[in-house]
Amino acid sequence: MPPPLHHQDPAMMGRPQQGKANQRSAFTLKNIFLNGLLISVLFFLNKLSVPGSALCYGILFCMAIRSLEGAVKALSLSSIIIVANTHLVDINVVHTFLRFPLIAVAGSRIFWEASRSRGGLFAGPHIKALLAFGGVTLVLAFINQYYFMISFLKLGVFIYGAYAIMLATDMGRFSGSDLTVWFCSLVLFYVAGNLLAYGLGVGYVIRATIYDTGANIIGLSGMTNHPQTQGPLSAISFVYAFCVYLFTPYRARWVMGLAAPVLLVLCYMSAARTGLFAALIAVGLVVGLAFMMRSGRTRVRMNISTAQIVSIGLLALVGLILVEAATGAAITQKVSDFALKSIRSGDGGTMSFYAVFESRMPLIESSWRIFLQQPFTGIGFGTSIDPQFVANATLFSAPTEKGFLPTALLEEVGIIGALPFAVFLIAFFVHYWKIRNIIALGMMACLLLLNLGEMMFFALGGMGLYSWSLIGAGIALGDRVVERS
Repeated sequence: MPPPLHHQDPAMMGRPQQGKANQRSAFTLKNIFLNGLLISVLFFLNKLSVPGSALCYGILFCMAIRSLEGAVKALSLSSIIIVANTHLVDINVVHTFLRFPLIAVAGSRIFWEASRSRGGLFAGPHIKALLAFGGVTLVLAFINQYYFMISFLKLGVFIYGAYAIMLATDMGRFSGSDLTVWFCSLVLFYVAGNLLAYGLGVGYVIRATIYDTGANIIGLSGMTNHPQTQGPLSAISFVYAFCVYLFTPYRARWVMGLAAPVLLVLCYMSAARTGLFAALIAVGLVVGLAFMMRSGRTRVRMNISTAQIVSIGLLALVGLILVEAATGAAITQKVSDFALKSIRSGDGGTMSFYAVFESRMPLIESSWRIFLQQPFTGIGFGTSIDPQFVANATLFSAPTEKGFLPTALLEEVGIIGALPFAVFLIAFFVHYWKIRNIIALGMMACLLLLNLGEMMFFALGGMGLYSWSLIGAGIALGDRVVERS
């Protein structure tokens, strides 16, 4: 008979059992509130124009320098500030010039800590594959010489930031619940900020305009700067909140159980169809893997029984049926409209999904045509041949709009650059599959699916930083829900 299984918290290995219990007790409503209060103060300092933003970033730099945990927290908080609704904060020159140095300082602290750890700076095949992708892509950009400095800076920020976040959260040197408390507080603040924006009437904006008809898609931007930001952020936040509720042993995890359905509603209200589907598919993947790994010498611990999961599902189904009957099939119509992307047209009617899909196809077809012109090397990482990009691109701001990751990546780095990126993804999934970190797998699956509708995978100067921060949060959390013999 095999020895009994027990839970090993990487952060607590080698520490007394009493210390482990004390760390578990850190996940309390009081600590969530205190973290949320700090997040709120720093966030709304940015309402005070340049002086407030300068003070906010000064504190973030201090957090990043002080500790490994502080570096991760500073990055995650800055990520939600730089995509904030301008009715709630003032986005100014401070954010333009300090958001990237903050990544540099936080990364330096993380690398210094990693160099002193047992694993070192290059632990894990996915880390090596990411660096290989960066090296190959940089060479391709140098060969192309098309806005090389923009490619160099964008690539540097992405590789540096993603590398630092994965390295920090994979070292397992956080306390048993400290980082989880922080990210739960951040997600709850995100929910509260969206409710605030909705209540103030500054949340709904025009999400997009159909080229041929001029009809508008109306979506909720909430506390973010655009519905196309709101949807992905709500989706990946939902996956994290759901995992905290499903897997952690903390008594106060019920707050994340309440936040999860609210995040789904926010995602729906943003009109982000891809976001909602990505969230549900990712959660389905995590639950499926959890059931597969409930036995054996290495298994995943769920803090909710199968009977409870079935009961929740049945209650939700019964509730939907009752509401459906009471509202005259309103839910069925809403789901149908959402799935088909029906929108408000100029005369108050609706338009079909096909009209909206046509608005995305020009971007995909354009990327494909450009890829065919330079199939091996691409045009350059993070660049575009769009006239608006050419006219406005600078070293500090050079945004591109590309809605579909596969064709956009081929356009920018060609086949030669896409191959090491594929190797990185394979290495990531294989690495975390081997150590049974199914939360990291689910979070990355959600991020990839989100990028089939809005490419922000590499945008660490924008909403991509929030997504990567939650990838890191998932890595740290997933290590603590695995039981080994």
